[in-house]
Amino acid sequence: MEEGRNLSVDERRKRIEARLAGMDESAEASKTADLQGLIHELRMHMTELEMQNEGLHRAEHELIESRDRFSDFFDFAPVGYATINDKGMITQANLILAGMLGLERNRLIGQRFSQFIVPQDCDAWYLLTVTLFRLNSRQQTELALNCEDGSICYAQLHCLSVCTEESKTIRITLVDISERRRIERENRRYEEQCRSLFENMVDIYYKTDMDGRIEVVSPSCLAQTGYTQAELLGRRVMEFYIDPAQRDQLLSALLRKGKVNDFELMLAHKNGTPRIASASCTLLCDEAGKPVAIEGILRNITVRKQVEEQLRLSEARYRVLFEQTSDYVLVMEPRTDAVPVIVDANQAAFEKHGYAADDLIGKPITFIDTNISPEAVAERVRLLQSGDPVYFETKHTCSDGSTFWADAVARYVSIGDSSMIYSVERDATRRKQAEADQARLLQENRALMRQLMQVQEDERRTLARDLHDELGQLLTGIQTRGEYITMHAIDSEVRIMGEEIVRSTSASFNASHASLLRLRPATLDTLGLTAALTELTGERQKQAGIVCSLRIDGDIDALDDMRAIAIYRLVQEGLTNAFRHGKADCVNVIIRALPAHAGRDGQLQVEISDNGKGVHAEADRTPTGMGVIGMRERVHALGGTFMLTHVPEDGVRIKAMLPLDHSEDSGG
Repeated sequence: MEEGRNLSVDERRKRIEARLAGMDESAEASKTADLQGLIHELRMHMTELEMQNEGLHRAEHELIESRDRFSDFFDFAPVGYATINDKGMITQANLILAGMLGLERNRLIGQRFSQFIVPQDCDAWYLLTVTLFRLNSRQQTELALNCEDGSICYAQLHCLSVCTEESKTIRITLVDISERRRIERENRRYEEQCRSLFENMVDIYYKTDMDGRIEVVSPSCLAQTGYTQAELLGRRVMEFYIDPAQRDQLLSALLRKGKVNDFELMLAHKNGTPRIASASCTLLCDEAGKPVAIEGILRNITVRKQVEEQLRLSEARYRVLFEQTSDYVLVMEPRTDAVPVIVDANQAAFEKHGYAADDLIGKPITFIDTNISPEAVAERVRLLQSGDPVYFETKHTCSDGSTFWADAVARYVSIGDSSMIYSVERDATRRKQAEADQARLLQENRALMRQLMQVQEDERRTLARDLHDELGQLLTGIQTRGEYITMHAIDSEVRIMGEEIVRSTSASFNASHASLLRLRPATLDTLGLTAALTELTGERQKQAGIVCSLRIDGDIDALDDMRAIAIYRLVQEGLTNAFRHGKADCVNVIIRALPAHAGRDGQLQVEISDNGKGVHAEADRTPTGMGVIGMRERVHALGGTFMLTHVPEDGVRIKAMLPLDHSEDSGG
């Protein structure tokens, strides 16, 4: 059957005639006329049937091809197709529409079309359907449709109503315009941005024809020129040039290059003041390449130019100060993995160090600061990072090998985009020499003070010995005679006079003993410092009626005479100040012998603290000639340190530290 369908009409006719020829041979054999007539009619009828069958097969084949083409066109058309009945239900839909909504086609059939329309477009869809059925015409609209994944698809609908007696339907083609909508939104947003930029820009946008007449200008012209847009439109830019030749230069550059950037112009403000502007403009040409207009941006750089001029003057002043100052200025670039490198220096620095600029620039700071280690340099850089200036003294080496001391102050400064170390140094040779002279004089003064104290103590020792030997013998003789008179006198008046002599002599003995104690305690020479201090504190406690405690840590009796008498005098004066000036009722004396430890020499520590009212100005000078100043000088003369802490209404604390070695005593 399939083979017969594929035969052409001529082939089918030949096949039928061949069959009829075979039948003719059979008919001739029968030799009957009736049979021949019947056979002829049968032949004709069979021919007609074959031809009709062939036409039917051809029509069927064409119908199948047409149906397949329609199905392909329907499903794979670039637009969506849908048929909707008068109930609003989808009765037909192609694959494109299903793809637009993200659904399978069978899930669309039987669904209400309005359920896919976003709520704000439902009213427009209802009015469209009413209009379609009432007017029976073509209509179109644009709707937003909800997709299966939650997104929104925008579609343009072309609708045709088909109304018959049996039904009313709407045939719709849907074109996906989501991309067009997106482009439109972006274009609107871009247009709004451009408009906002145009209306709010600080610089001036302008467009002129080739004669210089202003066609477009941004609203910023008012703030920059004093003119409104209306005042500028139609006017020629030549009117605002202070130097008309600049217009010709700008136009010539535009015609030659087609584009000019940062062309400086001098323009007049509405109030007549000159303004400096920077013009960046482009030459606009038509399709034939003929220049037709100029558009560009004008930027007011008057303030910038003023700042640049001020900066130039400031830099010139700085350069003058930098070069003319007598101090040595070094600018160094910090390095993360190395010492800072000298990148600039003033003439004074070059001359002082004896180097030419090429010999010093680019060298690390240790090139001239040869007495410092990289670790010490790193520590200075670390201190600089706090932002505060760092003060230090350093020793520099010159090109001839000589050295000099310098006082330096360094800090971080910003130069352009870089952070640099800015160091100003001053020759400290004279200061160091003065300090050395001062230290030498101080040592000499201390040596003289030690000699003076030694002479003083020698004189006191001699005076005390003389008083003890001579005055003691005299007082003893007087007292003996007084006692004799008292015991043997018959006259009562004489006996009373003898008793008075004994009392006066006893008082003289006590006064002499006190004077001898102040001049030179005999116990110090005979029993040592510990016994002398114990005697001193005991006497003061007995005389003044105060609590006076003494604590001695270590052996202090082996001290040399100079240190022993110095400690004795410190304690003596401290007790006097606490009792007489501070009105204290409790004094604590602590003496410690501190051995050498961890590179520190042996020291002797003396602490005297009381609970009195404190030391006042009159305590600086006492009848002993010592006072606080004398205490301090005595300690300093022995190379020690002296500190007095005064807390009002809470007493005084005296702390002295004396070296145990004799290095400070050796200077003459």
